[in-house]
Amino acid sequence: MIKSPGQRKKLIEMLKGNNPAYTEILGFYEKIAEAQDAEKSAVPVAAINMQKNNMKTLQTREGFPLIDRKNFILDIPSSVQFFESLCRISRNENEKMRENVQAIEEALAINVLNLRELLRRHSDEAYLNRIAEEFTIDKAILTFLIHTSIQPSLAVNVAQLKDQVDLKNWLRGYCPVCGSSPQISQLKDEGRRFFLCSFCMFQWPSERLKCPYCETTDHEKLHYLYEEGREAYRVDVCDNCKKYIKTVDSRKLDYEPDLQLEDIITIHLDILASEKGYKRAVPNLWGL
Repeated sequence: MIKSPGQRKKLIEMLKGNNPAYTEILGFYEKIAEAQDAEKSAVPVAAINMQKNNMKTLQTREGFPLIDRKNFILDIPSSVQFFESLCRISRNENEKMRENVQAIEEALAINVLNLRELLRRHSDEAYLNRIAEEFTIDKAILTFLIHTSIQPSLAVNVAQLKDQVDLKNWLRGYCPVCGSSPQISQLKDEGRRFFLCSFCMFQWPSERLKCPYCETTDHEKLHYLYEEGREAYRVDVCDNCKKYIKTVDSRKLDYEPDLQLEDIITIHLDILASEKGYKRAVPNLWGL
């Protein structure tokens, strides 16, 4: 993953040149990432109190993630501030964003929607569905704004938890930190496969020939789709559960990829997989 804002900026410019169809959405992501970088420095580090004795052994044997999504410690004041910044950025992006942001801001202005509660209940699907329906807000956009707002806090949590994971023995298809499904995968040196968590952005190694969702290893049911001439990107599909995950083969790229950006410039592969009857298990932050 890209380490510094400067590296990411250069990469985005390169990707815009190579993928002109995605220039607009890459530009939007850049604005979001820049705001997120500024917010990360303002998030206080809250200590996570966990029983560490035999944690790795128990986790590996029982298959439990280290923490439930709802138990992440969030810095609500900075998350609220970031949510408001995201609304200002997003409202000018396109008409759909403008309409949804306006609906959210109007609900907040008349105190019928509590932003602090909205952020605290970020993983309560029933609650989010009710809010989206009650205020006529697109669920994907609402989820995007909430998830992006709390990412700086999640990053602080993950930094404290990552060393408690037994990466050598955790070969499951869900995140060892929070239990969420992967958003995208990456093939690195020697063909090792790594998954990127769709919620906390932790990256962990796993088996290469295995569906992360139904865990089948039947080679007759696992195959992949790709675009001719762009073999660095593919869609790993499973005929057992009819789900798919995109994979970036970084061995075929001449740069170190940022998986969030790679997810954006391969949206056409999501469309291809959908047309063939496969479903993305976890929508990306753009609701796709």
